[in-house]
Amino acid sequence: MKGRRWFWLALVGFLLSRVYILRFPPPLYSDVFHDYRRYAAMWQDGLTPYLKHFYEYPPATIPILYLPEILNRAGIGHYYENYRAQTFAFDLIIFLFILKTLNKLKTPALSKKLALAFYLVAPMVAKDFFYDGIDWAFIGSLTIALVSWPRRLFFWIFFWLSTAIKFMTAPLALPFFFLAKRPWFKELKAAALGFLIVWGLPLAIFRTSLSVMFVFHAQRGLKYASFPSFIVETINYFTQTETRFNQAPDFQLIGPVSTVAESIVGLVFPLSIAAVLAYGLWVILKKKPQAEVFALKLSLIYILTIFLTGKVFSQPFHLWLIPLIILFPFGSVKKQLVFMLLSLWLLVIDTTPWIKLDEQKILFDPIPLKFVAYSLRFIPMFILLYLSFKLPNKLAPAKK
Repeated sequence: MKGRRWFWLALVGFLLSRVYILRFPPPLYSDVFHDYRRYAAMWQDGLTPYLKHFYEYPPATIPILYLPEILNRAGIGHYYENYRAQTFAFDLIIFLFILKTLNKLKTPALSKKLALAFYLVAPMVAKDFFYDGIDWAFIGSLTIALVSWPRRLFFWIFFWLSTAIKFMTAPLALPFFFLAKRPWFKELKAAALGFLIVWGLPLAIFRTSLSVMFVFHAQRGLKYASFPSFIVETINYFTQTETRFNQAPDFQLIGPVSTVAESIVGLVFPLSIAAVLAYGLWVILKKKPQAEVFALKLSLIYILTIFLTGKVFSQPFHLWLIPLIILFPFGSVKKQLVFMLLSLWLLVIDTTPWIKLDEQKILFDPIPLKFVAYSLRFIPMFILLYLSFKLPNKLAPAKK
């Protein structure tokens, strides 16, 4: 894939796929239009996030949500279009990093072509969410960090940036610190400096007020699309004890089973994260993995564990898998295709209106068709998690 011809072909393919996404926004609902714009208007009118109103996102999201409104009030475009254009610009930067990394990978040419095709096709499948949220900025920051692994300060800046967009990557700092295999003082200095560059100003401005975002998430129930909620709803087919609370963004079930499930998740979720971190440290200390390869593998395992054990799951979360699958050096085209096809299946089920079912139709009394539809979402996640553990810790010899 080296040479100018491949670069220009890849760039044209990228631009065509993104023009399609920009040209056809989601027809019904967008977080950008309904929620982000409301926050930006509040800030423009003098309400300070965390201090004067409840704001659930980390501080790096503030400029992301605010800049389109500044441009809007300056007479440049409109908020919604400005936000999507801003995300496209960041997407272009991610694309250039990914393309450069793919060129360096010692994998078969076919694998690189498949990875590039996946990068063009998957976002078009998920077009209703791709430029309509903060998820691509989040996973894009982590991606840039991972492909910049040898440049440790650069790595830590973008890693901490990902935590300042969605805090949930923060626990990975521990295994990533030891995976660097550098003198601990040098690595600590790079990690601390990167943290101060990203978090220093927000901590100085907001201080303890930043804790409101943790309060918000601590008070949330089981979101309707999460795996624990799926278990509760399945039990409720038999018990009929739960009631749906029709309020965005969670639409959670309320009842005795939900209460017990929330308590269990409150224990299982941190334990599962701790288990992933322990696994990562064990591999680092005992197996001596190749750093760049294992960082991608551990990120996949960690993210899929969050998907399956957390109380919150949203359709855009599927976007997090895309760049990690693109960049992982599978070595085997067969393994690569399995990951890509399972990920595409999840995108089709959760981010498109292509599959329409009468979910309330009774399949086996009292189980409705909805049970099967949701199973087809979570079964691939379990398969992907299992296969992620089976991935190599070092770059495997190329196979065709």
